[in-house]
Amino acid sequence: MAGSSYSPELVKRLKEEFVSNLEGTTMREIAAMSAVIPAFVLLRQCWPSAQKGEVGSRTDDLKARRARPNYWRSLFLDFLVIVVPTVACLTVLADWMYAILAVVFGLLFVVIGFRRLQSSSGTLVEKDQDPSRKTYLSSYRFVMMLVTCVTILAVDFPVFPRRYGKTETYGTGLMDIGVGSFVIANALVSRQARDLPPSKYGGVLRSTSPLLFLGFVRLIVTKGVDYQEHVGEYGVHWNFFFTLAGVALLTSLISIPSSWCGPLGIIILTAYQIVLSSGLNVYLLSPQRGPGLLSLNKEGIASTFGYWGLYLISVQLGYFLNSKQTSVVQTAPSSKNKEETKTVTLRWGFVIGIWILDALLWGLTVWADYFVERISRRTCNAAYVFFVLAQNFVVVGIFMLAEVLMPLREVKLLNVFDRSLLSTFLVANLLTGLVNMSMYTIFVDSAKAFVVVLTYTLALVGLIGLADVNNLKLKFW
Repeated sequence: MAGSSYSPELVKRLKEEFVSNLEGTTMREIAAMSAVIPAFVLLRQCWPSAQKGEVGSRTDDLKARRARPNYWRSLFLDFLVIVVPTVACLTVLADWMYAILAVVFGLLFVVIGFRRLQSSSGTLVEKDQDPSRKTYLSSYRFVMMLVTCVTILAVDFPVFPRRYGKTETYGTGLMDIGVGSFVIANALVSRQARDLPPSKYGGVLRSTSPLLFLGFVRLIVTKGVDYQEHVGEYGVHWNFFFTLAGVALLTSLISIPSSWCGPLGIIILTAYQIVLSSGLNVYLLSPQRGPGLLSLNKEGIASTFGYWGLYLISVQLGYFLNSKQTSVVQTAPSSKNKEETKTVTLRWGFVIGIWILDALLWGLTVWADYFVERISRRTCNAAYVFFVLAQNFVVVGIFMLAEVLMPLREVKLLNVFDRSLLSTFLVANLLTGLVNMSMYTIFVDSAKAFVVVLTYTLALVGLIGLADVNNLKLKFW
C-alpha cells in the first residue's frame, strides 16, 4: 500500500496539510450542488410505486414497520437512487456538475409533467398532525445531513475536489456551509420557531449538556489517539459540538419571543460584524495564539456569536414557515370550490415569497462580500451568514415548489435521517474515524476511494435503518 513506509507522525502531518490552505470554489458551483441533490430526492419521491395514503405521511407504528417485508428493499432503493449519485457527484463526477444538473432537472421536469397528467384522481393530504413537521423541511434537513455525512469522510481522499473543502481564511467551499446549515436546520424546527414554550425539564442544562458531553468526548478521543486536526478551523480545543452548545446556551439564557428573534439576530450580527471590521478579523485569521484558552480557541469562541445571530434569524424564518397559513394541504381535484382555489393561491404565494426571499439573501450576500468583508466561515461574518442562508433556502424553495406541483411519496431514508440529525452525525463521525485509522486515505486512488466512501455511506444507512426498524434511540438525552 502506498504510504505504508511513512511514519504515523508524518502521515498525520500530511493529512493536516492536505485539508489546509484551500481557497474554495465559486458560489455558483455550490448553488448547483445545492440544487442537484434535492433533484435526486425528488426523483425518488416521484417513484411510480408510490401508494395512496403514503404521500406526505410518516410511518410511526413500529409493528407496521416490522411487518413490511419490503422495508429494507425500499431503504436500499433509496440508497441507490439518492445516495449513490450524491457520492458520485461529490467525487468522481464533480467536474461534470453542470451537465448532471441539466440532465437530472430535465428528467425531473418530464417525470413531474407525466405524474401531473396521471394524478387527476389522486389526493395529497398532510397526515402528520404536528404542524412543526413539514415535508419540505424534512426533505431539506435530510439533504443537508446527507451531504455533510458524505463530505466529512470524502474530503480525506484525493478523489474529493480540493475546491469543495473548507477554505483557510476567506472564500466559499462546499464544506464551509456545513456547520451553518446545521444551525439553520435546527433553528427551523426549534421550539421557538414553532412558537412553543421553552422546555420545563432541565432548561439550559438539558439543551447544552449533551452537546458539551459530545464536545469533550471528541476532544479527549482526538487528542488521545493523536487524530489529525486542522487547528485553524475552530482552535486547539474547540469543535463543532462546542459551537452548537454555545449557541444553545446563549439562546437559553435569554427569553426571546419568536416574533423578535429575527430583529435581535440582525442586531447581534451587525454588532459582531462591526467588531470584526474594527480589527478582530485580522487577529482571528492570523496564526498568532497566546497561552490562554481564549486565545488558543479564538476562532471557535468568536464565531459562536455569528452563529448565534444566524440561529436567531433562522428561528424567525422557521416561525414563518411553521405558521398554520403555510401548511401544505391539497384537496381532491374533484372538489372544485372557492376554498380550494384560495388554498392553492396561498400555497403558490408562499412558494413565490420564499424564492423572493432567497433572491434577497443572494443580493445581501454579494453586497456584503464586496462592500463589507469577504465571506469567511472561520469568523462567521455577515457575508457568511447571508451566503449560508441563501444556499439553504435554495433547497427549501425547491422542495416547497415540488410539493405544490405534485404529490410526493414517502421516502423511508429521509424519515430515518430526519428523526435525529445529531445522532446520525455522531455515527457518521465514528465511522469516519474508523476509516481514517484503518488506512492512509491521502494515498488511495480514485476508484478505491469511491468504493470506500460508498461502503461507508451504506454502513451508515444500515446502522440508522437498523436502529429505526427496532425503535432504538441513538441519543442518550
